[in-house]
Parts: sequence; C-alpha cells; structure tokens
Amino acid sequence: MMKNLLFLALSLSTAIQLNSQTLLWGGPNEPNSTFAGGLGAWTTAGISSYNSDSTANAVWSYTGNGTSRGAYSQPAGSINSPSKANGALIFDSDYLDNGGTQGNEGHGSAPSPHSGSLTSPNIDCSTFPSVAISFYQYFQNYLANCDLQVSNDSGATWTTFPINANIRPGTGTTRNNRQIIDISNVAANHKNVYLRFVFSGDYYFWIIDDVTLLSLPENDLSLTKVYYAPYSYSQPASQACRDRFDFKAKISNLGSNTQSGVLYRVEILGANRSSRVWADSIYLTNNITSNDDNVDVNTPTKFDPSKLTAGKYYIRTTLTYNNNDYNPADNSRIDSFEITPFTFSREPRGKIGNRANGGTAFTVCNQFRTSDCWNSNDRFFASSVEAGIIAGGRSVNKDYSVRINVAEIKDDVLEDFSNFDITHGLSSASIAVLSDQDLKVKVLPGFNNYNLDLVNSVTNDKLFLKTNTRYFVMCSHPTEANVDTADTWHYHLCSNEKNYDGHPFAIPVIDNDGNWFESWPDGESPVLRVILNVVTTTDENPLPENVMVVQPNPVKDDVLRLKMNFSSQTKANITIFTLDGRVTDFRSFPQISNGTLKIPVGHLQDGEYFVRVSSEEGTKTAKFIK
Repeated sequence: MMKNLLFLALSLSTAIQLNSQTLLWGGPNEPNSTFAGGLGAWTTAGISSYNSDSTANAVWSYTGNGTSRGAYSQPAGSINSPSKANGALIFDSDYLDNGGTQGNEGHGSAPSPHSGSLTSPNIDCSTFPSVAISFYQYFQNYLANCDLQVSNDSGATWTTFPINANIRPGTGTTRNNRQIIDISNVAANHKNVYLRFVFSGDYYFWIIDDVTLLSLPENDLSLTKVYYAPYSYSQPASQACRDRFDFKAKISNLGSNTQSGVLYRVEILGANRSSRVWADSIYLTNNITSNDDNVDVNTPTKFDPSKLTAGKYYIRTTLTYNNNDYNPADNSRIDSFEITPFTFSREPRGKIGNRANGGTAFTVCNQFRTSDCWNSNDRFFASSVEAGIIAGGRSVNKDYSVRINVAEIKDDVLEDFSNFDITHGLSSASIAVLSDQDLKVKVLPGFNNYNLDLVNSVTNDKLFLKTNTRYFVMCSHPTEANVDTADTWHYHLCSNEKNYDGHPFAIPVIDNDGNWFESWPDGESPVLRVILNVVTTTDENPLPENVMVVQPNPVKDDVLRLKMNFSSQTKANITIFTLDGRVTDFRSFPQISNGTLKIPVGHLQDGEYFVRVSSEEGTKTAKFIK
C-alpha cells in the first residue's frame, strides 16, 4: 500500500552550525572524505539480492547530483551536505529494484530486498585516544536497516552500530542530517581501522557524504526526542478541559564526560514567544554518563490548558547543565499548539499530498474527543467538516467525490487501542458510524480545503456529541486508474509538522483491504477538521432570571462582568458564543454562588454575543454587546 506516497511539497531543513573540534581524518581536501568524483579508495560489494544471480549488482554507487534515480524517489531531492557540489555515494535501493520505472518493481538490476556494503580504506587511529565518526546522510526508508560497522583488525571482525533505528517505515531523515558516533571502544589506539556502511532491506535510498573522524567532544548532551504533549494541534476552547499536557523527552550523552546538574525545563509561551503562561522543570538526580542514551525525563506536573483563551501558543523545551555544550542547537526545541473558538485539527496547515500506491482506495482519519467537564445542559454538535484535497495536473478543475464519515469510538476500546478491531475498515466492531455523506467538489489548483455540513445519518438530525467521548472523522478516497503517470490522481492534503507518537490512533489510515494502520508511514496528519457549534440559543430548562446578569452591557474595558446569584455553591459552566452558535469561550467552575465573574473578551470582534451559564438544573442565556 505504502510504496508510492507522492510528496507534492518538500520539507525544508535547517543546517546546524557546530563548534570547532579536532579533525583526525578526512576533511574538505580529502577526496576519500568528500567522495569528489567517485568512490576513491572506498570499495563496494553486493551482499544479497532477492534474485541471487543479481547479488553482485547490489552495490553502492556515485551520484554526482546527490539524488536517487529510483522511480519513486526522484521528487525527494538531493542530500544537503557541505560538499554536495562534488557528489556523494548512494545505495539506491529504489533504482536497483525498478530501474527507474514505476510499475517495474522486481525487474531492476538487483531486485529488493537486497543488501550492499561500502568499505573505507585503512585508517590509522593508533595515535587517537578517542574517536568519533562524523558523516552527513540522507535516508528515506520503506523497510530497510542501516548499519555502520567498524573493524580494528583489517576486517577480520566487525562491531556494528545501528544507524537510523528510530526512522520508522515510510519516514526519513532531513537532507542535511549529521551523525556523530563514538567509536572509541573499537577504533581508538588501533592502526588497522576500517569503516563499513551496510544497507539491508527494501527501498528507498541511503546517501552518505563528508565522512570524517573527529576527537570525541567532551560535553555534548542532546534532546534526542521530544514528545508532542497536546492531544491535538488545535482544540476548541469548550473541549480543552479534558486535555492534560504531559511533557516527556529523551536525553542522550553524546560526549565523553559524565554530566551533572542537568535541568530539563518546559515553558508555554504566548503568541509573541516571550510572555510565559506556564513553566515547570526538574533536575535529574542521576549523573548522565557517556554511555547513557535515550534517558527518559518528564516534568513533575502536567499542564491544564482549560484556562487559556483562543490563540496560538508555543512550547519551549530546554536542556541545561554545568558545562558549555558542544552542539547547543540540539539542547532546545520549539513547538506550537492552538486553542480555537470551534475547530478541531491535527495540523496548522497542509504542506504535502499523500495517497495509497497504484491508485488504490484509502481512508484517512483523525481522532477527536469531547471534554469531560460538560453537564447535562451543555449541548454541542459537529456542524461541518473541512477536508483538504489536491489534484494532479491532469485532474485539476474536474469533479471528484470522497466519502465523509464520523464515527463514535466505543467505550470498551482501551486508551492504548490494543483491543481495537483493525481488520474490518469502516465496519470495525470498535466504532459506530454516525454520519455517512458524499463530499462532491471540483478540485481547484493548489492546496485547498472543501466543506461539508454534517448530518447524523441515523437520525437525520444534527450530529450531537456526547461528553467525554472519542470520535473519528474519516475521508475515504476512491480507487483511481493505475496509470504510468501520477498526475491524474487525487491526494489528501497532509502536514508533516506534528508527530503524534504516544497518542494511539490519533491519525490512522485504512487501506483498500480494510486494514487499519496507526498513521501514514511518515506520520503525516491529514487536513480533516471538525467544526463545533452550540446546539441552541434558547434555554430549554431555564434557570431563574437573576441567576446571571450582565453588568454593564455593553461591556467596558474589554471585560465581561457577570453578576451571579445561585442559592448555593453550584458547579457550573460559562459559554460565550456567536449569534450563529459558534463557541468563542468556555470555562468550567467547580463552585459558583454569589459575586461577579470577570471574563476577558478583548480577543472578540465588536458585535453582539450570547453568554450562557449552565448547571445540572438548567441554563440561563443572555445577550451582550462588545
């Protein structure tokens, strides 16, 4: 299903500027380091091929422009290494399997799965007390393994260092990814050292350039992974009170020194990236030795976003300790999320187009969930869906139809989805389909979203939502002709900006056989948004008139003042919404009795709005002017 996922827009990458370090071997003036014009003194050998007669062809090769010649990899672009202008070396699995022709899988010079090695000339490390190998790479993975092997006995034995083990099937590195690996325990103080790169598996390619040996940096900690804490990139203010941001990361010591005084800190910043909304930190009680990789860390407390007003926020993660770091660029991360008036989305914008291989049918899904702080008189419904669709060049301005479904995830499905029925597509026993509608559009050029008003197909009424409930919104694309060129196909608009590892079945994909997958192989989030509205502007179970009074009205100083008058302490919610029912603010209060509530409304445009107080006994709605 996944071998032909066409990326219609390429991700941008940013080079990392590192501090100076002692160069032991190689460099810009060494052709065996930069691969200027070819393999130089390096050698390559085929190890295996699906057709054993083709094993000798499963070799690395020189690429003058730093790109793959494979049928499915050409849009991926070139490696962005310092010496990219004079070429690089590649194991071009895509090309070796299909000879550069789509649909020719298994008929190339060395059909996959296959493996091949690239071996360095002899390197004398006898005077080096510590050794780290540095190289630039560009790897795109389908089902492959990458290994660095090091020998200190002229190749009689080899020690293996797995590379890219965290690159999931269908994902890849950035085009300028730099690896620095401590090989001191094998290479230091040895005269006959050899390096060997080995690709094993199935698609797409591994490009290597600018191989050097360096002295090991003394102080080099890295945030090797930062988990995305929000449940979803954007959530309506009325639904955010269930979410609890759990900030987790992995830290590795890439240097030679043991490090102490390590502080892991997370801050939530406002839209200006300077005003701090929340912060938490923790000092690691144990020192991090040079052998420590992927040490788990998390903040002592979780963050409750329910008090945030609508807007964009940033998450800044930093790592500090008692020494100056060799590569401070990997000691901090910035991410973002949004609190919206009424929109669920998994992405900030669409950037690429995805579809299943060979024009086969597929379904993309986004999970969304409602909050647990509603009461029986808070009623919301899913009013519409926005779906992002892209057309190939020959399908622009032509009619196209997809199927939109909204399904409730059954309560007996575990939080980790380990008992979810993953083999029956939309007929999965783990969901109940509520909405089943066609979205018919004329697909315009470029990246565009298309809207559909939702109806509950069972009741033919609004698609009412339940409190504290999980849902899928789904978009099913039909089978299209398996043609030689992909510009007749349609693609779902996606984003590769957020990583939902740790959020089970946040963005699943269903193939044409009805099998559910956690996500696209590269973890792209589909542009598939849900718009929420409040059900009614009238009070079906009215509370007394004096329970809530707007004073003054119109509001002053961008603050809505509500005089509350409950007869006893009452758990209640305040909802502000537009005249057409779109929620702009939602606040939950464990106890309200008498007094004045002050709610900032400076973010609202001038005009008329409704404010509602709701409790288990009923509601009171009033109009105010901002």
